[in-house]
Amino acid sequence: MGAVALAGCAYLAFFDPSTSSAIYPQCPFKAVTGFDCPGCGTTRAMHSLLTGDVGRALDHNALFILALPVLLWWAIRGAVRSTGRKPPGPGLRWRPWMTWTLVSLVGVFWVVRNLPWGPFDWLFSGVS
Repeated sequence: MGAVALAGCAYLAFFDPSTSSAIYPQCPFKAVTGFDCPGCGTTRAMHSLLTGDVGRALDHNALFILALPVLLWWAIRGAVRSTGRKPPGPGLRWRPWMTWTLVSLVGVFWVVRNLPWGPFDWLFSGVS
């Protein structure tokens, strides 16, 4: 699984999803409504991050980039746990309030990133 993820990251680093020659699909929600969904810009953000442009990555999808360290921590703990060993670092039991907090955060991000005025207009994914 790690090799597949590494190959995907390598492909994404070499082939820019912002170019018309890339084979990346368009977001169905954006294609139908013209608005960004919470995931819009994630592929371009990963490309920017993999090529060392953190500022541009944040511009494409700030929520994803800010959540990435937590997602990586969660993936590493899961991979270690799957080997039967005790994962490093503090454990975290998922609580019901965490689900509601996460859903609320994503919902607020979804609405705010589509507001056409400052200071929120920079959250727009940047593709028309």
